[in-house]
Amino acid sequence: MKRVILLRHASANNQKFNQKIDHEKPLDALGENDCKNLSSWLKKSHIDIDLVITSDAKRAEQTSELVFSPCKVTVEKNANFYLCNYEEILYSLKTLNKEINNVVIVGHEPSISDTLRALVGTIRPDLEKGLHSLYLPCTISFIFFNIKSWNDLNEKEGLLEGYLSPETLRKKNEKN
Repeated sequence: MKRVILLRHASANNQKFNQKIDHEKPLDALGENDCKNLSSWLKKSHIDIDLVITSDAKRAEQTSELVFSPCKVTVEKNANFYLCNYEEILYSLKTLNKEINNVVIVGHEPSISDTLRALVGTIRPDLEKGLHSLYLPCTISFIFFNIKSWNDLNEKEGLLEGYLSPETLRKKNEKN
């Protein structure tokens, strides 16, 4: 059994940044707060994570650090995840060590939502909307595969078992 967790980097500071220096955009205050909320939820939910692979863009690295360092998870940078397509992510997944069962990919749009749509073949009925919604910053999805080796990973064979936006997390925190 394998699980792919897709996380779009959190909200970034768009002021004073242009396409030439896009790679260096840092998170903004909202993004930092959303990361802390997600990290807290992951710890409370006891989500198993073996490895995080992140884009090397500053906002993706910051997202990975804020979300996963409290969970004490290994984070690897992959420069190919910046401005990549879903095929690059799929290739990276297929080459993972079979001992890894739960992997997080931290990346950008549109590759994260394209990867979600490429991998998911079955959806929990209450999550149908997530597959066709905008993949907002700091949104996370969980895709389950009934396989033993990453090499056996195929498109449209995953089950979308979770989809959580920062807005949903904020509402949960308000209730508590």
